[in-house]
Amino acid sequence: MLTIQGLSYAYSDRFLFKNLSFDLNPGEIIQLKGRNGSGKTTLIKVLCGILKNYEGKISFFTSSRSDVQNEIFYLGHKNALKHDLTIIENLKYDFRSDEIELAKLKDALRTLGLEAYLFTKVSDLSEGQKRKIILSSFIASNKSIYLLDEPLINLDEESKKIVSKEINNKIKKGASIVFTSHEENILAIKDINLDEYQA
Repeated sequence: MLTIQGLSYAYSDRFLFKNLSFDLNPGEIIQLKGRNGSGKTTLIKVLCGILKNYEGKISFFTSSRSDVQNEIFYLGHKNALKHDLTIIENLKYDFRSDEIELAKLKDALRTLGLEAYLFTKVSDLSEGQKRKIILSSFIASNKSIYLLDEPLINLDEESKKIVSKEINNKIKKGASIVFTSHEENILAIKDINLDEYQA
């Protein structure tokens, strides 16, 4: 369980959000909403430990902050792929894939329709295919908490259904998910609108 108490984050002397509190329970999914610039991506980065200079408290049971990192899978808005490498090479060097068996990654790539492109350079792929590379690590992973920034971006409708099904599978197994999306009425059990937490 992840507990957020009185969380605030300022950028250039302006608070993006202030005094935000919520609990993320096992088997729960929360969608972050708000206008552009409301801090959705920033909040995801704070929760996964990329951004440190926040106010408030983030706790995971009674564990330390370092323990939280081992339980988190982070998927950013940008794919952060090396375009001169193949799909397989990118996954080999992706830290999120370190603990995942290659066979599971290949199964995930097959689920997303990329089995014929394993040795294709990323520079030759569409934006949707690039997103699927990172999503394959998500599908094949086994973490307690997933922090996903626009997981469905650049995907066609069929791929969105596949990823949504995989997200639901994680939830059924007891994982917890916080995600951002401009898509309406998808996945979430509840939502948090950051527009309501402006200074």
